[in-house]
Amino acid sequence: MATIVATRAMVYWGSTASPSRVQETRDITVDLGSEFVDDTVHLDSNRTFKPTFANANVGVTGLYDDAAFDVIDDALAQTEGYFYVYPDSANAGSYFYGNGFVSVDQIGLPFDDMAKLDWQIRPSGVVSMINS
Repeated sequence: MATIVATRAMVYWGSTASPSRVQETRDITVDLGSEFVDDTVHLDSNRTFKPTFANANVGVTGLYDDAAFDVIDDALAQTEGYFYVYPDSANAGSYFYGNGFVSVDQIGLPFDDMAKLDWQIRPSGVVSMINS
Protein backbone atom coordinates (compact mmCIF):
# COMPACT_ATOMS: atom_id res chain seq x y z
CA MET A 1 0.00 0.00 0.00
CA ALA A 2 1.42 3.36 -1.00
CA THR A 3 1.59 6.36 1.27
CA ILE A 4 0.07 9.66 0.18
CA VAL A 5 1.02 13.28 0.58
CA ALA A 6 -2.06 15.03 1.90
CA THR A 7 -1.60 18.19 -0.15
CA ARG A 8 -4.42 16.98 -2.43
CA ALA A 9 -6.99 16.37 0.35
CA MET A 10 -10.43 17.95 -0.13
CA VAL A 11 -13.63 18.47 1.87
CA TYR A 12 -17.07 18.90 0.34
CA TRP A 13 -19.96 20.26 2.42
CA GLY A 14 -23.49 21.38 1.62
CA SER A 15 -27.10 21.16 2.68
CA THR A 16 -28.09 19.64 -0.67
CA ALA A 17 -27.25 16.22 -2.09
CA SER A 18 -24.58 17.89 -4.27
CA PRO A 19 -22.25 19.63 -1.81
CA SER A 20 -19.52 21.94 -3.04
CA ARG A 21 -15.83 21.91 -2.27
CA VAL A 22 -14.70 24.04 0.64
CA GLN A 23 -11.65 25.97 -0.53
CA GLU A 24 -8.61 27.03 1.49
CA THR A 25 -8.38 24.06 3.86
CA ARG A 26 -5.08 23.39 5.61
CA ASP A 27 -5.62 20.53 8.03
CA ILE A 28 -8.32 17.85 7.82
CA THR A 29 -8.73 15.20 10.49
CA VAL A 30 -11.12 12.25 10.47
CA ASP A 31 -11.78 10.61 13.85
CA LEU A 32 -13.50 7.22 13.68
CA GLY A 33 -13.05 6.16 17.31
CA SER A 34 -15.45 4.08 19.40
CA GLU A 35 -16.53 4.01 23.01
CA PHE A 36 -15.74 0.81 24.89
CA VAL A 37 -17.21 -0.98 27.89
CA ASP A 38 -15.32 -3.27 30.20
CA ASP A 39 -16.48 -6.89 29.87
CA THR A 40 -13.86 -8.43 32.15
CA VAL A 41 -15.19 -11.31 34.28
CA HIS A 42 -13.88 -13.73 36.90
CA LEU A 43 -10.98 -15.92 35.76
CA ASP A 44 -9.95 -13.47 32.98
CA SER A 45 -6.22 -12.85 33.16
CA ASN A 46 -6.46 -9.51 31.30
CA ARG A 47 -9.04 -6.78 31.10
CA THR A 48 -11.21 -7.11 28.01
CA PHE A 49 -13.39 -4.54 26.30
CA LYS A 50 -16.18 -4.46 23.73
CA PRO A 51 -16.96 -1.52 21.44
CA THR A 52 -20.32 0.18 21.86
CA PHE A 53 -21.07 3.50 20.19
CA ALA A 54 -18.98 4.73 17.31
CA ASN A 55 -17.82 8.32 17.53
CA ALA A 56 -17.02 10.22 14.39
CA ASN A 57 -15.82 13.73 13.80
CA VAL A 58 -14.25 15.62 10.92
CA GLY A 59 -12.09 18.59 11.92
CA VAL A 60 -11.09 21.23 9.40
CA THR A 61 -8.76 24.18 9.79
CA GLY A 62 -8.04 26.63 7.06
CA LEU A 63 -8.29 30.14 5.80
CA TYR A 64 -11.45 32.20 5.74
CA ASP A 65 -12.70 32.97 2.26
CA ASP A 66 -15.99 33.93 0.62
CA ALA A 67 -16.99 30.27 0.14
CA ALA A 68 -16.99 29.87 3.94
CA PHE A 69 -20.43 31.47 4.12
CA ASP A 70 -22.08 28.11 3.35
CA VAL A 71 -20.38 26.52 6.36
CA ILE A 72 -21.17 29.48 8.64
CA ASP A 73 -24.80 29.74 7.47
CA ASP A 74 -25.40 26.01 8.04
CA ALA A 75 -23.75 26.19 11.49
CA LEU A 76 -25.92 29.12 12.56
CA ALA A 77 -29.10 27.52 11.20
CA GLN A 78 -28.15 24.09 12.56
CA THR A 79 -28.83 22.66 9.12
CA GLU A 80 -28.08 19.01 8.45
CA GLY A 81 -25.95 18.53 5.37
CA TYR A 82 -23.87 16.15 3.31
CA PHE A 83 -20.11 15.77 3.44
CA TYR A 84 -17.35 14.04 1.51
CA VAL A 85 -13.69 13.91 2.57
CA TYR A 86 -11.13 12.87 -0.04
CA PRO A 87 -7.70 12.04 1.46
CA ASP A 88 -6.20 12.30 -2.04
CA SER A 89 -8.18 14.02 -4.78
CA ALA A 90 -6.10 12.16 -7.38
CA ASN A 91 -7.95 9.02 -6.26
CA ALA A 92 -11.62 9.89 -6.71
CA GLY A 93 -12.59 6.35 -5.70
CA SER A 94 -11.42 6.68 -2.10
CA TYR A 95 -13.38 8.92 0.28
CA PHE A 96 -15.41 9.19 3.49
CA TYR A 97 -19.00 10.39 3.35
CA GLY A 98 -22.13 10.88 5.38
CA ASN A 99 -24.62 13.37 6.78
CA GLY A 100 -24.10 15.68 9.69
CA PHE A 101 -24.04 19.13 11.19
CA VAL A 102 -21.28 21.73 11.16
CA SER A 103 -19.94 23.71 14.08
CA VAL A 104 -17.69 26.71 13.61
CA ASP A 105 -15.07 26.62 16.34
CA GLN A 106 -13.22 29.79 15.44
CA ILE A 107 -13.16 32.64 12.97
CA GLY A 108 -9.80 34.28 13.53
CA LEU A 109 -9.33 37.81 12.25
CA PRO A 110 -5.84 38.96 13.29
CA PHE A 111 -4.65 42.30 11.93
CA ASP A 112 -1.26 40.90 10.92
CA ASP A 113 -2.07 37.51 9.40
CA MET A 114 -4.53 35.66 7.17
CA ALA A 115 -8.07 35.24 8.51
CA LYS A 116 -8.66 31.72 9.84
CA LEU A 117 -11.68 29.44 9.87
CA ASP A 118 -11.70 26.34 12.08
CA TRP A 119 -14.76 24.12 11.95
CA GLN A 120 -15.94 20.56 12.36
CA ILE A 121 -18.53 18.16 11.03
CA ARG A 122 -20.41 16.04 13.57
CA PRO A 123 -22.03 13.15 11.72
CA SER A 124 -25.71 12.52 12.38
CA GLY A 125 -25.48 8.88 11.34
CA VAL A 126 -23.05 6.35 10.01
CA VAL A 127 -19.84 7.49 8.34
CA SER A 128 -18.98 5.30 5.38
CA MET A 129 -15.85 4.86 3.34
CA ILE A 130 -15.49 3.97 -0.31
CA ASN A 131 -12.11 2.63 -1.32
CA SER A 132 -11.74 1.44 -4.87
